Amino acid sequence: MIQALLLAIWAGLCTWDQYGPHLGFRKPLLASVGVGIILGDMTTAIMIGATMELMWLGVNNIGAYVPPDVISGTIVGAALGIMSGGDSASAIALAVAIGIPTATLVQQLNILVMTTNITFLHGADKAAESGEFKSINKYFWCGAVCFFLTRAIPVFIATGIGSFVVEDIMTFLQNQVPWVLSAFSTAGGVMPAVGLAMLLTMMMKKNMWIFLICGFVLAAFLKVPTIGIALVAAAAAGFYDFVVESGKKAQATAAVAAPASDEDEEYDL
Repeated sequence: MIQALLLAIWAGLCTWDQYGPHLGFRKPLLASVGVGIILGDMTTAIMIGATMELMWLGVNNIGAYVPPDVISGTIVGAALGIMSGGDSASAIALAVAIGIPTATLVQQLNILVMTTNITFLHGADKAAESGEFKSINKYFWCGAVCFFLTRAIPVFIATGIGSFVVEDIMTFLQNQVPWVLSAFSTAGGVMPAVGLAMLLTMMMKKNMWIFLICGFVLAAFLKVPTIGIALVAAAAAGFYDFVVESGKKAQATAAVAAPASDEDEEYDL
């Protein structure tokens, strides 16, 4: 229960980072590091966090859309995956299977809190109009506490109470229906590809496919390691930016050097 309480506090702090300093702890890879420190299994936690990072690469807040909460999904999934006591593949599969519904559930709680927090916003507006600046700080922390609890409470319930249920379920699956764990492992391997596909649909433009093909050729046919591909990509990005900026400067120079027509001169006058 102490570990569940620490995990709940960690989930709340990661949530504050999402709306505050933006140190990156809301990302699955860093959120899972805290889980590894609390539960004492850093290797499995980082493996689960890396898998979920790939899975949720394309999940972002766009406009009024509230995405599934990756913080609670990662922490609950990584924690229960470690607590299950299985091998790495089973832990990752279980984390993915549990993390997705948890993230969806907390998504609904997040929408509810964002709606109710409008009350605090209106209260802060009235306090600002009347010059009660200490009250503004009070309304601010009321909203922050609500966001904290939307992650902390589900994480505490899932890791404190749900861990015993998960242990019984894992024992049953390992002894009675082991093929279910194999299916989870296969699904866990597919999910990162889905996350990358979601990201590519958002960022890929017509003139960007050439870079994707170059990276694929380097990795699949030339067997270049990831660091080498990253260095080539950085150089290509710098060259591409240089070419684009040079083209813009050339267009700007041509526009300035072009002779003005009579209509332009009359308009200037």
